[in-house]
Amino acid sequence: MSYTIIESRTVFHHPWVRIIVDTLEHAGRQSPYFYLESPVEAIATVALTTEKQIVLTRQYRHPMRAVIYDLPAGRLNPGELPADGAQRELEEETGYHAGNLVPLGRYNQFPGTLKVATNLFFAADLIPAPQRLDEGEELEVVLRPFGDVLAGVLHGEFVDGSLQMGVLLTAQKGLAP
Repeated sequence: MSYTIIESRTVFHHPWVRIIVDTLEHAGRQSPYFYLESPVEAIATVALTTEKQIVLTRQYRHPMRAVIYDLPAGRLNPGELPADGAQRELEEETGYHAGNLVPLGRYNQFPGTLKVATNLFFAADLIPAPQRLDEGEELEVVLRPFGDVLAGVLHGEFVDGSLQMGVLLTAQKGLAP
């Protein structure tokens, strides 16, 4: 399969997201292709306490019009390494520093419409640190038994894709009970 980009235009630009329309040529036909692109990648962390409790955040997510559970997560700063961003976001959002940080994987949740990868990490040996929420950020830190969260993922109780993928990878790699 051969696709050629004839033209690429940014139709909306914001520091966090761009909307791009490419004109593609394939099999003698041209067609527009719209997608969103982030200038930086994302990170999310499955953090586990010594009591085998997973550290979740609970916050309002406007596109969902709901308060949901998700993982401590965020955007990387330009030039920031994923592990450094994971450590930073974990501390900022939850007040925990990871003594041990293990990469779980990297994925793109919507490869047909969104050009941004999420880097997943597992964190253990947690050390209390000061929580430093971003201005205007509101969230609740919730600790739940890892097994209960895994069961909830398997029963479709959580909508956040990073939470689902992170918990499943953590279990599959034998990093949690």
